[in-house]
Amino acid sequence: MLGRPWKLHKVYISQSPYFASMFSGSWKETNEKFVSVEITDPNITTESLSIVLGSFYQDEVSIEPKDVISILATSTLFQLQGLIDQCTEIMIETTNIKTVVPYYNAAVCYGVPSVKAAAKRWLEVNLLGYGWRYPSFLKEITPELMVELIESPELVAMQTEFCTYMMLREWLFIHIQNKEDTGEVDEYFKKHSWTEPLLDTPLGKQYAGPFKALRMKYLLLHDQDVKILYSDNLIPSEWLHDAYREQWLHLLRIDANKDRGPRKMTEEEFAKECFRCGRCVEKPGDHLWRWTAFHFGLDLVVYLDITSLRIRRNHRIDVDHITANHSKRNIIIKISLISLDEQRQIKHCQNSGVLRLSLHKNEEKQVMSLDKQLTYPLYISVNMQVVTPFSVPEEDKSTVVTTNP
Repeated sequence: MLGRPWKLHKVYISQSPYFASMFSGSWKETNEKFVSVEITDPNITTESLSIVLGSFYQDEVSIEPKDVISILATSTLFQLQGLIDQCTEIMIETTNIKTVVPYYNAAVCYGVPSVKAAAKRWLEVNLLGYGWRYPSFLKEITPELMVELIESPELVAMQTEFCTYMMLREWLFIHIQNKEDTGEVDEYFKKHSWTEPLLDTPLGKQYAGPFKALRMKYLLLHDQDVKILYSDNLIPSEWLHDAYREQWLHLLRIDANKDRGPRKMTEEEFAKECFRCGRCVEKPGDHLWRWTAFHFGLDLVVYLDITSLRIRRNHRIDVDHITANHSKRNIIIKISLISLDEQRQIKHCQNSGVLRLSLHKNEEKQVMSLDKQLTYPLYISVNMQVVTPFSVPEEDKSTVVTTNP
């Protein structure tokens, strides 16, 4: 194996189903003194072979995190479930910014769902609030993995969906320029040379998937955001047509007093449709904020103190954004409060579940009482739906609009 001989005893290595099968029945290796095992997996090394083959002669094996992927690969080849379980435990415990993507890839390759789930959750929580500040980390993320993260309803947004676009913009620069000096990103997109949308070109198409996974309608909530979109010229305009149309129809329905917000949605519909926003609160105290952009005439202010999180429907007529004068508005909201440990793994998470709220003008409601186990910095992830989603029948996209009950 790997160009060198290994002197082993059949009685010991037959603990492995791989070798037990080889030495039983009518296989030619059954009575051979020398057996050739071809190894093509680059993750399997002579060091990992030495550790795994040595495990047949020991009751316990010590595995270092730096060797865990190689040992997982070798253990998988020889079908050693005990070692696989030991590797799984170590990988889950040591998931951090340096290991998370290699662990995720290994979990996919060797079929370890618990490690894949742990790595994906780490990425969902940390991609936008922390990870995208590290170019070498972004460089590791493939388009396929990035699509999975952007599509996830559990992705912890920072600020708004447009911040997710800005992260992808940096990820794209790192990949197509093969550079990790992100100080050049803004200048690169400001002075770009392409005349057609980059994601429609042969260079850009391989990176188009994550951008397609964005919730396009939530990229169009602020004039400055739209200006950046068109200046960058990454996203083909046809990707945005349905988003513009949907937002305009929502405004018309609200203005005509035909929509006062969603009354009922399935959790699946909510996860697919909702506006994702988030914030990091560094220290305990009294905090208040709103996610700036028009929310179909609804101005929601969030209040956080050391004991509770509350939402107020702020209604003033002397404001610069769109205002709807409905006496009562419905929203559907889900809030997660997340505390992290030193490796940025979840230490404690409090989830509100999907809540349906009705708010009168200037009414305030408590949404959550904070768990005492929460620590700071505190990540606040919010999924929110403030309009009734609609579907357009395929046979008549121009005139027919139906709403969910």
